[in-house]
Amino acid sequence: MLGLTRDDEQIYRLVLRNSGATQATLSELLGVEVTDVQKNLTPLMVAGLVMVQGDVVTARPPEQVLGRVISEESQRLARLSLQLESLRSQVPALTAEHKAALSTTGTPVQVQAVEGDVVALIKNLSSASTGDLMWLRPDQWRLPVSNDIDEWVQGLVESGRKSRAIYPARVLEEAPDVVRGRAEAGEQVRILAAIPCRISIMGSHAALIPDRWGVNTGRRLVVREESLVGALTALFESMWERAMAIPGLDAQTESGERGRDRRLLLDQLAAGAKDEQIARALGLSLRTVRRRVADMLAELGVESRFQAGVEAVRRGWI
Repeated sequence: MLGLTRDDEQIYRLVLRNSGATQATLSELLGVEVTDVQKNLTPLMVAGLVMVQGDVVTARPPEQVLGRVISEESQRLARLSLQLESLRSQVPALTAEHKAALSTTGTPVQVQAVEGDVVALIKNLSSASTGDLMWLRPDQWRLPVSNDIDEWVQGLVESGRKSRAIYPARVLEEAPDVVRGRAEAGEQVRILAAIPCRISIMGSHAALIPDRWGVNTGRRLVVREESLVGALTALFESMWERAMAIPGLDAQTESGERGRDRRLLLDQLAAGAKDEQIARALGLSLRTVRRRVADMLAELGVESRFQAGVEAVRRGWI
């Protein structure tokens, strides 16, 4: 706790139970000389957990001290999360360099330039593959073959394949029904401000990219080289992490009312409030508060309330 040793924590608990006692009383309880009491209390005083005024030792309210520490630690971890996000953005390029270095020198990579029926091409590639389907769709809704591809992908999803697609933000203005239809068909959909170009990834088997990055020439590259498919997958995953789920469509998106209730609960926990205090503050029964806290810990995938605060900050919930 707070970087203290187990012995320090035991002393703190002793002071909590005897707050307002004299140093002489504490020396008897601790089994040390009076002159050594101050030395034993020093780590707790530095941490702001106890105060010594004259000969009297007082424990500060733990809900105030720990609430402040949780808030400061959450902010520190939020800043660390931003640094990690910057590092994560470098993963695709580094992965490509690493996997390229592992490729056998002199062996041709499996890349094929093709033209013609893109629908048939996607059907063949997806049928011959297993694993997730991943799509970058900067302008999918404008293509004449869009409906044919969507129907094919829907059939794959219904058969048990997992499909994820990232669209640019302008789709919400130009074709909101498209993303709504894809989400209702079972595809996971997210939004980014902009998408660099079309990419289709068929599990670890193959990927389909334009022959010129960001330019539609009607000519495409079928990539079957494992390292290149892996690099494109890493690029997609990096963008997926930064992309935003669409409110009302993504299964993990919270409704407005539930989101507000969740923030209120997290604010109470960050302040160090006990379950009884939270119940009074939110007008809930003690049983309901404990159930909601347990549900939230499970949803965040953490084991403690402190970890819940850190993960909530990382996700932008508070």
